[in-house]
Amino acid sequence: MSENTSILRKNLVQFITYSLIGGSNVIINFLVLNILSYLTNIYSAIDTYSKIMLYLFEIIAFIVYSLNGYHLNKKITFRANKSSYLKYTLVLGTSAFFNINIFVWLTAHNIFNFPIKLWFNLSKLTASITVGIITFLVNKFFIFKNT
Repeated sequence: MSENTSILRKNLVQFITYSLIGGSNVIINFLVLNILSYLTNIYSAIDTYSKIMLYLFEIIAFIVYSLNGYHLNKKITFRANKSSYLKYTLVLGTSAFFNINIFVWLTAHNIFNFPIKLWFNLSKLTASITVGIITFLVNKFFIFKNT
């Protein structure tokens, strides 16, 4: 096997592993959001209060899934001995900022008139996929770049 093929295979395995861990983070995020939304009956950013609450729900979910993602990516995806949780959370926090804003904006703009709970989850999925791909590239080339 050539060196280029080996590097390509390693990158592909890392991307797949990262995606699976990202999937577990998305599940954590969905669970936290749906539980909090169910308890408060807030599914859309229709007013200032509900918008603030959706931001708060996302912050709570972020804390949970960032710890999960950091440890799993460090140990499994990038097999890094040294890495910075601060750098990781700064990148993840930046991506979460965009993810949250896309999500909250979409919940307030249900142009397809889907049922509110379905649109809530589709909004979250759309935001997560969009930002997740960009975050992989940043993690790959800046956070865990020595692996």
